[in-house]
Amino acid sequence: MAALRSLLLAVLLLAVTVVLLQPRTPTMLLRTPLFSECPHLSVESRHLTLLEWEYFLSSSLEESKAKEVNVYPATELSAGEAASLDNHIHRRLPRYQDLFRIVASEYRIDWHLVAAISYQESHWYPKAKSPTGVRGMMMLTLPTAKEMGIRNRLDAEQSVRGGVRYLEQLKGRLPESIQEPDRTWQALAAYNVGIGHLYDARTLARSHGLNPDLWTNLSDFLLKLEDPQWHNQTRYGYARGAESVQYVENIQRYYRHILARQPRKPLPVMAQSEGNRSTL
Repeated sequence: MAALRSLLLAVLLLAVTVVLLQPRTPTMLLRTPLFSECPHLSVESRHLTLLEWEYFLSSSLEESKAKEVNVYPATELSAGEAASLDNHIHRRLPRYQDLFRIVASEYRIDWHLVAAISYQESHWYPKAKSPTGVRGMMMLTLPTAKEMGIRNRLDAEQSVRGGVRYLEQLKGRLPESIQEPDRTWQALAAYNVGIGHLYDARTLARSHGLNPDLWTNLSDFLLKLEDPQWHNQTRYGYARGAESVQYVENIQRYYRHILARQPRKPLPVMAQSEGNRSTL
């Protein structure tokens, strides 16, 4: 009997080892939970991952590149953050969802991302104001609003349209070598801290042998822009790098939470790995 138990245990260990050593294909990645420990999301993580892949990969990367992209896991929302966001999704988002959809479709980006940015900026409150002078749904500065042709920053439609236009303009000013989703994260960092400081961080990362096109590398050097030892080496000097990194990470978390609250969608064709047409 003991010999049988030992044999069964050995077989089980072998099976687990085989599974762990298998290459991580896109299909397997889609089965990897992003929020396995998050108590606030009842939706299957597969659905959320598929939506991320559909937005960031299907329209912007060739298949060979898409297979190499890592979908960055964001820290889950706290219970309080999730409750607050869910309350706003229920009470405020319905008023502006159509606006987010319309503006996002004009610029061919995901409306959930636009909603996440606006939530980070103003909690979807059109008349939001900051002591620093930024205002509106997308918290635009007066110079940026003028540059984007916005006459009234407190008008929800004008603010959202101006904010998305500005984000897309920043994307266009980034090097072509930056792929999604890193391109979006870096553009958002520039939206917050300014593109000059973003380029300073890129220069620092490159000078230390790291690829500045990757957000995970660049974010480390944005943090260093608060340290005189580092920002004295740059063109634009001191920047609130920690605030910028937190800004992007907040949007990532809000974006995924908003996605998770949306109705299910059919599996996109790209979610099936080449040669594997089985249902996930």
